[in-house]
Amino acid sequence: MSVISKFKRFLSKSKWGKYILVGGFTFFLIKGLVWLVVFFIAGFSLINFGS
Repeated sequence: MSVISKFKRFLSKSKWGKYILVGGFTFFLIKGLVWLVVFFIAGFSLINFGS
């Protein structure tokens, strides 16, 4: 059995593994949403500044 499959099985079975998976997902989701807002603000400010 490979190391990756053992690691995936550990993460899916243990309580701490589920916390790590959910925490990692929410971290990157929030990080992506923050960058999306930053790009929208920068884009709208460039549109308003140019006209």
